Parts: sequence; structure tokens; C-alpha cells
Amino acid sequence: MSHKILSTSFFLLLTAISVQTNSAETNANESLPIEIKADSLVSQDQKGQSVYSGRVIITQGTTVIHGDKVTIFHPNRKVIKAIVIGQPATFKRFLPEEKNWIDGRADTITYHAERRTVLLEGHAFVNQERKNSISGPEILYNLNDKTLSAKGNKTEKKRITVIFEPEKSNTTQKQSESQP
Repeated sequence: MSHKILSTSFFLLLTAISVQTNSAETNANESLPIEIKADSLVSQDQKGQSVYSGRVIITQGTTVIHGDKVTIFHPNRKVIKAIVIGQPATFKRFLPEEKNWIDGRADTITYHAERRTVLLEGHAFVNQERKNSISGPEILYNLNDKTLSAKGNKTEKKRITVIFEPEKSNTTQKQSESQP
């Protein structure tokens, strides 16, 4: 598989998993190198599939993705889907405009390039530091319209949970920052 496909594959995955970003931040991260560490790689260009296995770590700028296995589907050299599997699969990214981190985890994180969606399945959790968090069996983020939806699971009686952190006043925030 060519270097261009690898770069495109992981840029799309990294962009998708960032969950919240603005165009300036995306462009800045896009120009940074992508580093992939794994125990093994099996790339089948004719089949249109590449699989990274064993403690996979993908880094680009402030975005870091961890998984046990990452599969990129790229028939005809066009990325269609990327799947990160882990116990759990995780992502983390610093949001300079918010001055905080967003992180998440799930058993499986799937990015669909054509639909431009990110699906977190199995013990899904997304947290924006000092802002809010959401957890549940399934969380879907649509990059096109920047919408988020989450589903519970009736058969297993699992529900979603959303936690909104109250805004701290300047006095409260200064006090908490000065305390050890």
C-alpha cells in the first residue's frame, strides 16, 4: 500500500475521531506527520485492506488513538471505513479553542468515510474535560452536521448517561486552581 493511502487513511480516521474541531485546527493537524506504532502490519492492496495489530498507537499532532487492532478498508485506493478495536479502543485530542481535552473510549470505534460518521460501540464514553460527558452502549457522531446521538439497549436494560458540568465562576475557578 502506498504512503499516500496510509496518510489519507489515518488522516481521515484522526479527523473523524477528534469529534469536535474547527477548520483551522483540522488544517494544522493535517500538515503534521502521522506516526503509527504496532506489533504487526498486514497490507493487502489488491483486497483493499490493511490491518495493524498489537498495541496500536496512532499519533498526529494532539490526537492519539490506541487500539489492539486497526483495520482500514480501502478498495480501489479509496478509504471507505476504518475500525479500531480494543479493550477499550481510546482516543484523545487537545482542543485549543476550548483549552481542554476531549477523550473517549469504546470496545469498537468505526469511521465511515462516505457517511462521515464515527460510531462508538460497546461501553462507549466521550468526555470533554471540565464540560460534559456521555456514555452508553452506542454513540454516533455525524461530522457533516456535527450532531451526536446515543442509544440505550432495552434487552440488556442499559441506558445512556449524560453529565453536564456546571460552569465555575471566576472566583471558584481561581480558588480551585490555587489549591494543591
